Amino acid sequence: MTRFAPSQPDLFAPSAEPETQCDPLADLEAFLRRLRTAERMPWADAAGAMAEELHALGLARSAGPAGEALAAAILQETERLLAASD
Repeated sequence: MTRFAPSQPDLFAPSAEPETQCDPLADLEAFLRRLRTAERMPWADAAGAMAEELHALGLARSAGPAGEALAAAILQETERLLAASD
């Protein structure tokens, strides 16, 4: 009987390829385009809208001033869609 299971990872093996990083500005621009073309809320409820807003704010933090401007526009579009759904 061995002390180590055969599936134990090798701690000294070369690391796997890093995951590709997303481009936060491109993601924010795509999100804003989607909201600007929408006529009604693309989410089922306010909780879904809030989750997407928080995701956009997180992306904006990593994108700097340009990301912050896009996030502000996203929040305005979300407000427009919320007002239209009332």
